[in-house]
Amino acid sequence: MDELELHEPVLVKEVLDTLSPAPGKVIVDATLGHGGHSLAILSQLGGEGLLVGIDRDPQMLATARRRIEAAHVPESCYKLIVADHSQLPQVLAETFPNPRVSAPDGFLFDLGPSTPQLLDPRLGLSWQSDEALDMRINPRLAGPSAADIVAAWDEAELARLFRVHTDERWAGRIARRIVEARAREPIRTGRRLGEIVAGAIPRKAWPPRIHPATRVFLALRIEVNGEYRTLESALPVAFEWLRPAGRLVVISFHSGEDRRVKEFMRAAVTPAQAPWPLPQGEARATARPVTHRPLVAGEAEQARNPRSRSARLRAIEKI
Repeated sequence: MDELELHEPVLVKEVLDTLSPAPGKVIVDATLGHGGHSLAILSQLGGEGLLVGIDRDPQMLATARRRIEAAHVPESCYKLIVADHSQLPQVLAETFPNPRVSAPDGFLFDLGPSTPQLLDPRLGLSWQSDEALDMRINPRLAGPSAADIVAAWDEAELARLFRVHTDERWAGRIARRIVEARAREPIRTGRRLGEIVAGAIPRKAWPPRIHPATRVFLALRIEVNGEYRTLESALPVAFEWLRPAGRLVVISFHSGEDRRVKEFMRAAVTPAQAPWPLPQGEARATARPVTHRPLVAGEAEQARNPRSRSARLRAIEKI
């Protein structure tokens, strides 16, 4: 199957409704992926605006570029950049050197890896993979791999990772089994780790719709790629660069992501409810809600695209 057939962007109509792209507007797709959302946005810009697409995976960006070129979009209407969210300040400063003249009217974040990345055995993101347990989505990332964490972290550190990142109920028991297993032989593949995790959880406690190792693999992927850290740093940067009446739209896929997005947006809309201290003089609303509750996929989209079942879209507009 062609890689493009493996991934359908979620909530496309909802993205367009909340982001409101129109001719002449400047939109930043901070998670370009295969370009599905960007192509929909470009169709609304009508050749008169600018789409800035950012992705940390060079292969994904190359695929998106081919799709945009195949749609005969004028080169002046888009700019694609390889970067991760930690580099967002530099990317925006270089792209918009004079914010008074040109600044983004909208930002889109479609969080998490795409379906092709999840299925790519080379990344080791799946419990079905017999490749190296790596999980570094950006091949240039210099940090530890998932195999490094599984091999080096002590039992308490592993348990805390699984518990904090994904609320894994059996975190302590899983961590203990991992430590016991690696003492016998190194844990080198996703398949082996998946077997260990599944064996640590009582069979009657396995979740009904997902593999029992799902949360552990998610926690490792989040840690390896610094997903929470970069999200928490990228959202304020994007909001700061928005022009007045610009919109920030975020799609999340699990509770840890959604909680951080919700807290950031709540602080912008209602500073008194912010979960962190605000600098003096900033206890005022800087945004209004576009979505009062998260938007979710309809029944037809969920049936057509199972990945959309867990998608949650939230949006705010800068005052």
